Amino acid sequence: MMTLTTIACSQPGGVPEPVVPLPFGVNIHFTRAPERELNLLADGGFRVIRMDLFWHDIETQKGKYDFSSYDVLVRDMTARGIRILFILDYTNRFYDNDLAPHTDEGRAAFARFTEAAVRRYAGKGILWEIWNEPNIFFWRPKPNVEDYAKLAHVVIDTIRRVAPGEFIVAPASSGFPWDFFETLGERGVLARLDAVTVHPYRPHHPETAEQDYRRLRVLLDRYSPRRHLPILSGEWGYSDIWQGMDMQKQARHLTRQWLTNLASDVFLSIWYDWKNDGEDPKEPEHHFGTVYHDLRLKPAYVAAKTLTSTLRGYRYLRRIALPNPNDYLLLFRKGEELALAGWTTGDPHPITLSLPRGNLRVVEMMGRTRTVSVADAPFVLDLTQEPKYVLLPSSADARLLGVWAPARQVMTVRAGISQSLPVNVYNPTSRALSATLRVRGGDTVLGERRLRLNAGEQRVVDVPIRLSERGDEHVRATVEWVSEGNQTLQTATVWLCLSNPLRVNLLPPQGRRVVAIIENPAGEAMSATLQVNAGDQLASAPVNIARGQRQATVSVEVSQNLPADVRLSARLVDGRGTVVARAEEKRWVLLDVVRTDVAWRAWVDGDAKVEGKAEANVAEAPESTPSGTRSAIRLDYRFGKGWRFACINLPENLVSITGKPRAVGMWVYGDGSGNILRCRITDSTGQTFQPDFGNITWKGWRFVTMRLDGGFPGFWGGRNDGQVYYPIRWEAVVLVDSNQQSAEKDWSIYVTGFALQY
Repeated sequence: MMTLTTIACSQPGGVPEPVVPLPFGVNIHFTRAPERELNLLADGGFRVIRMDLFWHDIETQKGKYDFSSYDVLVRDMTARGIRILFILDYTNRFYDNDLAPHTDEGRAAFARFTEAAVRRYAGKGILWEIWNEPNIFFWRPKPNVEDYAKLAHVVIDTIRRVAPGEFIVAPASSGFPWDFFETLGERGVLARLDAVTVHPYRPHHPETAEQDYRRLRVLLDRYSPRRHLPILSGEWGYSDIWQGMDMQKQARHLTRQWLTNLASDVFLSIWYDWKNDGEDPKEPEHHFGTVYHDLRLKPAYVAAKTLTSTLRGYRYLRRIALPNPNDYLLLFRKGEELALAGWTTGDPHPITLSLPRGNLRVVEMMGRTRTVSVADAPFVLDLTQEPKYVLLPSSADARLLGVWAPARQVMTVRAGISQSLPVNVYNPTSRALSATLRVRGGDTVLGERRLRLNAGEQRVVDVPIRLSERGDEHVRATVEWVSEGNQTLQTATVWLCLSNPLRVNLLPPQGRRVVAIIENPAGEAMSATLQVNAGDQLASAPVNIARGQRQATVSVEVSQNLPADVRLSARLVDGRGTVVARAEEKRWVLLDVVRTDVAWRAWVDGDAKVEGKAEANVAEAPESTPSGTRSAIRLDYRFGKGWRFACINLPENLVSITGKPRAVGMWVYGDGSGNILRCRITDSTGQTFQPDFGNITWKGWRFVTMRLDGGFPGFWGGRNDGQVYYPIRWEAVVLVDSNQQSAEKDWSIYVTGFALQY
C-alpha cells in the first residue's frame, strides 16, 4: 500500500520533489569553504546550491581542463546531501576574442568543455544550466538571442550524446524577457530542455511574480505541447539596503518567495545570495546574503531555517481557496500529520478556521513557538505579512483534509472546448470514501466529478471542465472536495490560463461612434456580434476575424451624439448566443491638449554622461488613427549607449488630474524601435509610479493604456508601499526608455487622443 506522502502535485523526474526542504537553495560564489561555513549552509536547510562552472578557470591551457577546485565543491556538497546546479559559462580568451561563443569554432570549443564537465560529474544529480542571463550584458559584447540559441542547441546535443540521463535547464533569464522566450521557442530550444529557469528579480513583493509564471506557462505549453516543461526559479533575492527594504523585510520576502513558488508549480527556488559579498554599507550587491560576510546570522537565515526545520519532511499539497486573494494558506502533509503556512500581502487581519480538536503548535517566522488547544470553538489565525506555520493535531478528521491535491495548480486551457483538470486522490481509511470534486470560476460551476474510493485506493481523477468566456487570460478557479462536513480547508486554488483569450478594448467615443479594438493573440478564426452599451443607447456590429488575424477594429454607431464622459460597456456574443468576452463598464474623459496653442515640454533624463535628445511638437501624423484623428504630438528622440530616457509632459495649467482614474489611454504611432513606453505619476505622499506598457515593437497606430491605480512595478519615494494616494499628478504623460539595442539612432513616435479612464 502506498503511503500518504505520495499525494503531491506531479512533476517530471529531475525536478526536486515538493517536500521541504528539497526545493530550496542558494547561490554561492566559492568552490572551497571552511568546515564551519559548509555546516552552517547545511544546517540552514538549503538543499540546492547554484554555482558558476567558469570555462576560463577550467581551461587555462588550450585543450586542457582542470576541475580540481570543483571536485572539492562536489565532494563537500555531496557529503551534506546538497544538490548542485552548475552554470556552464562564460567566455574563454582562447576562443572568439574572449566574447560569447558566436562562431562555429567557439561553439565547438564550448561543447568540448561541456563534454569534459558532464563526463566528470554525470550521475551525481547535477542540473546543467546553459549560461547565466544571456538576455543582458552577461552575453558579450551584447545580447544576441540567435547566437545564444545556436549555442544552446550545441550544448544540448553534446549532453544528450555524452550522458542522455542528465538534466538540462536554461536560459537563466534576467526577468521575463518575452521576445527572447518567443525566439527560443521558435528556434526549437525550449522544447528540448528539461526545465526553464528564470530570475524573477523585482523591487516589489514576491507574490507579484505569480502572473509572470502564468504567462510563461502558456508560452511554454505552446512551444512544448506534448511535454510539460517545469519552471524553476534559479536566482532571485532582495538587497536589504534597497529603498524600502530592511533585513526583516528581506527575511519575510525569502520565506514568501519559497512558499509562493510552491503554490505556482515552481519546484525549485534558489535565493540570491548565500552570504553578503562584501562589507560596503552603501553597495547593494553586498547585502543580498542570508548571513553577513563574516558568517554572522541575518534574519533571512533564521527565517529560512525556521521554515525548513518546522516543515522538514512535509510535502506541499495545495493552496486553500480563501475569499481574499491577498491571503495565502498552504497545506502540507507528512505521513499522518498536516501543517499550514499562512500570511497576507495586505494589512494584518484574522481569519477563522474550523480545525480538528486537540493541541496544535503555532510557529512564527523567526521561530517563536506556542501551543494552542482547539476544542469546539473555531481557531482564529492572525495573518500578517510574516508567514507563520500551524502544525495540526493528528486525528482521523485531520487525515481526511490531506487526501487530495490538484496535479497542476497552473494549467493551460482552451476556452470553448471540454478539458480535464487532474486531481490526485487517496483514501487512507479502512472504509470506502465518496465525494464530489467541483470546480468553480467565481459563482459559475465549470465542472464536477462524483467519485468513490475504496480503502487504500490511490488514483488520478479527471474532472471535466469547460470555459466559455475568453476575456480573462487567467481564471482563478476553486476546486472543492464536497462531502460530509464540507469546509474551507477542503478547497484549492487553481489558475486556468487561457491559450485563446479575447480582449475587447473600448476606446474614447467620438460623436456617435464607438470604436473597439478586439485582440485575438491566438489567431483563431471567429464570427460574433459586438453589442455596445453607450449610456442609454444600444448598438451592435458584426465581427469577423480570419484565422491568423490577431487584432480587429470594429466601429459601432449609435443614433445620437455621445457626451465625452459617457459610460461604455460591451459584450462579444457568438452565433449560439454565448458571451465569449466582455468589456466591463468604463468612462473615458478626453484631454483636449493636442493643440497648436499648447506648448508641450520635452526633456531627457537618466545618466547625464550619456548622449540624449528629445523634442516635442504638434504635427500631422503619417496617417489618421482609426478614430479619424491625424493631429498629434511628435516626439523626436535619440539615446546614446547607457541609461537614458525621454519624457514629454503637459504644460503647467493642464497638469492636474481629477478624481481617481484607473488608466490613461492614448494613440501611439510606433517606430518599431523596441524602446520601452511608460508614463510617470506622483501621488499626494510624494510617491512616484512608473506604469509600463512595454516595448514599442510596432509601426503604425496602436491604442495603448497604462494603469494609474496601482498594482504595477516601478514605484519609489513617499509612502513607498505601492498604494496610490490621491490626488495624483503627471510627472510625464509619455516616457520612452532606452532598451540599449536602439542606441545612437534617431527615432520618432506620434501620440494623440489622450484620455483618462474612470
